[in-house]
Parts: sequence; structure tokens; C-alpha cells
Amino acid sequence: MKKALSVLIALLLVLTLFACNKTNEPAPSPSESMTPSSEPSTPGESAAPESQAPDSAAADPSETEDEIGFFYAKDPASRETYNIVFAYPRPMQLMQNITTVLEELSGKLNYNISTTTGDNDIDIYIQNLEVLATQDTDGFINVIDPTSSTRIIEVLDELGIPYVGLLNTVKNGDGHALVPMVALDGFAAGETQVQWMYDNYKNYWGDIDTSKIALIATTFSPNSDFQDRHDGAVAKFQELLPDNEVFSVDGIVGTLDTDTGYNMIAPTFTGHSNVEYWFVVSCLEQYAQGAARAAENLNIQDKVLVSCVGSDILSSEWNNGYEGCWVTCLAVSDYLYTVPTICGLVSLIDGMSTPESLWAGKRAPGDQYTIYYIGNEMVTKDTYQGYFDRIAATLEAE
Repeated sequence: MKKALSVLIALLLVLTLFACNKTNEPAPSPSESMTPSSEPSTPGESAAPESQAPDSAAADPSETEDEIGFFYAKDPASRETYNIVFAYPRPMQLMQNITTVLEELSGKLNYNISTTTGDNDIDIYIQNLEVLATQDTDGFINVIDPTSSTRIIEVLDELGIPYVGLLNTVKNGDGHALVPMVALDGFAAGETQVQWMYDNYKNYWGDIDTSKIALIATTFSPNSDFQDRHDGAVAKFQELLPDNEVFSVDGIVGTLDTDTGYNMIAPTFTGHSNVEYWFVVSCLEQYAQGAARAAENLNIQDKVLVSCVGSDILSSEWNNGYEGCWVTCLAVSDYLYTVPTICGLVSLIDGMSTPESLWAGKRAPGDQYTIYYIGNEMVTKDTYQGYFDRIAATLEAE
């Protein structure tokens, strides 16, 4: 009996020593425990394509993006489906186009998409954000109204849900970005349009005396992005034709619609009959459409070239056979707006990026967050379809 008891005590001592050794083993280092596996976590799950898989040495997975801004943070099939909300202050065709692309990408990146709008009421827009934050929302894509940006950002930060800004840039008094966002470089957009007109006017007017060309540049001054487009156009025109006349018109007298464009540009045409040729560079499509209608009604369309930022309305016009003085636009594929935005947001939700690290390689000096400036291209009736097809084919190849 004593012998059996001795054996039992010895066995217990061995087991105790074994347990202590297991407890005292060093934990894996963070680099070891966080290194993503190249294999699916569950049999049958598909990992991200090898060409798009994030490089473990990269500071942020957004560094692996392709030419239209697409990248994977984690394997989308290895997690639950995210619930993402696209929130915008007012309905526009562009918002519907972006929603369509978000729906198209939802299967590729494993999320559900829903939308909310304030219907031009910022209070309702903010209230909707607060309500949706309580309904299993994992992330927001926000078009932040520039007139209420401080308040909107405060609410978003209080909600504590990852978000990315889209379309409108929001900056502090020193010009630094306040949130990570995807937008167009407004000043460059204005410059590009004027440069295109200067390079191509002979195709429409022949070898004219360029001293007879004047510029009409439109803006909606409460929106800094629209003002930047105006300022870029004026700066480039004054560089190319420094002695020529410049006329600025501001849509603050009306709204963001075609009638406002017509009402502020037609009087400029009629009040300056000494001008023989006009470049009209618009900050948005609606004003450009108004300008074209004004030129046609005044029967001066052969002496006017109209351009704008945006391509939805003009593409529709071209699809219906339009061949008027609204000859070109700075086109931005809906994919170029949407792809980097949703990839960036998913990376934030995944925890693979932070607002401070996202797109850090594209950041302006002195900024804490990045404004992701998207690509664009000047198109005409002869080239617009090829441009959109080329961008779409790039995504389909993923």
C-alpha cells in the first residue's frame, strides 16, 4: 500500500512540473502571431489572388493597389459579411452611379451596401447616421457637406465607426486634410480643361486670332472644390493668354442646376458682344448644360466651346446623338471614385489600416490623413466610350 502511494505521489509531481513548463513558455512575438497565413483558414475558402495579397513588409496594404485603386486587405471570404452605408446629403445621378458600383463590388469584397440621404437637409443626414450606427453598421462612406463638415466629422468620430470621405474634400484652416478621403484635385481639373481647349480650338475654329478668345469660369463658391476648379481654370487661361478677358460667374445666386447655369452665363454672352470666341469652363455639368443652351439660343454656338468636370449628363447627351458646342468634359469613371474608397474602408474595418496609415504614400506634406486624388481624362464624343470601357475592363481583370 505504501509503495503504491509513493508511485502515485511521484506521478503527480511529474505532471505538476510539466504544467509549469507549459505555462512558462514564451508567447509568440507580435510579428509571428500577426503574420497572415497564405492558406485559407477554412477548407474551401478562397484566399485573395496572389498578385493582390498584401505584402507583409508593406507599411499598409493600400500600397499594393492596382492602377484603379483596387487592393485586398484580408481574404474577404475569411470573415463575416460587413454592413456598409453610403451616406450623402442630397440625391444626384452621380450618387446612384456610385451606389451601382458599390453593389457590383459587394460580392468581391464581401459586404452588404445600403444608402441614406438627407434630401438636402443636413440635420436629417446627421440623424440618419446616428440611427444607422446603432443597427450593426460596420463602416460609412460619407459625402461630407462642406458647409457643415466640422459638425459632421464630430458626429462621425463620436460614433466610433470607421469611415472614409468621398467627393468633397474637408480641410482645416491651414489646408490640411481632416479625414481620409477620395476626391478630385479641383485646381488641376480646372487647369486641364483650359489646356485642352487651348490645344484643340483649331479643330473647331481654325487658325483664329487668339486675342479674341475670352474665358467664362463658373464656380459655386460655398464649395471649396468647385472654387478650386474655377481658380485652376483662371490661372491656366491667364498663363496661356495673359492679355485676354476673364469672366467669373458664381452659382451662389441660384442652385446646382441647369437653369442657374443658363441664367448666369447668358447675360455674360449678351453683355460682351465684343468677344468673338468663348471658352466656357464649368465646375459641374449642370452649369455647362446651361451654358450650351444659352449659346444655342443666342445662335453663337459656333463661337463657343464648353467643358466641365463630370461626364454623366454629357455622356447621356452623346448617347442620344448630341453634337453641340458642349464638346468635352473631364471624365472620371465611377469605378475610379468608388474602388479606392470601398477598398480603403474595408481595410479600416479589417484593422489592416488606420486612418493615419491609409494611402500614406500619396499624402501631402504636413497632412495627418490622405486625400486620395483620383485619375481622370479629357474625353470627347469620339473617345468617351473607349475610356469607360478601358477602366471597366481593368476591374473585370481582377
